[in-house]
Amino acid sequence: MTLTTPTTSHPAMIALTRVALGVLVVLVVLGEVVVIISASSSAELYPEFAYLQVPFVIAALAFGVCVEVALVVTAVLVGYTRDRRIFEPAALRLVDSLTSAIAVATIIVVAVLVAIPGPPALALLLLGGAAVGAAFALVLLVLRSLLRSAVSMRVELDEVV
Repeated sequence: MTLTTPTTSHPAMIALTRVALGVLVVLVVLGEVVVIISASSSAELYPEFAYLQVPFVIAALAFGVCVEVALVVTAVLVGYTRDRRIFEPAALRLVDSLTSAIAVATIIVVAVLVAIPGPPALALLLLGGAAVGAAFALVLLVLRSLLRSAVSMRVELDEVV
């Protein structure tokens, strides 16, 4: 009796993953719209912080773009697994893009953390976000090194066969 392992993910699982990622992209875009709309009312409500309106809106939009890039790249990588292309060098470039997007988003959170004049609870929330972002970027770097090893093994196996 031999055990076999599936070589690709189930098509329904891939479709469901892509739908979930698409929903998340739409939610991030809606969040960016809410930030733009609510920024002026917040500046009117707290005029002493009105000078921070533009920089914080830019930071929020940049953060949103980083998250959107990460979600889109993840969706493309899901397609790579479906097409059995995950061990190609192009996948490494996509993982680099994903890691870079998460790293930039984390840097944005740290920059806002330094400049935010809000309550301590907000600072703690941003500090937690920075820690999560840094941990996620480091995990992606480890997974990238594993993928790099797998790609090189695959290239060697292809040469032997």
